[in-house]
Amino acid sequence: MTIEDWFALLIRVLGVAILIFGLGGVVNAFLYHLGYFTFPESSVGYYLIDGLFYSFAGLYLIRGADSLVNFAYPKNYREESEEDDDSEPEEDIK
Repeated sequence: MTIEDWFALLIRVLGVAILIFGLGGVVNAFLYHLGYFTFPESSVGYYLIDGLFYSFAGLYLIRGADSLVNFAYPKNYREESEEDDDSEPEEDIK
């Protein structure tokens, strides 16, 4: 695996963690709405917006990992690094 593959995997794993966190916020919004818990300084909207924001951010990281990898490692950088890897080291003959 190349460094780009590892970076994409890391982004996707982070996306899954953020998605799970966001879904927890959405569940809390429904539980708050049903009256399972209440806080005087909070509302259903807070939990719902927070949960949806994190859910969409997690989905973007899962689905958009390739675009983030392309942004972090541009094609010209990848082509240069591949050329450096393919070249054989020169030997000094004395």
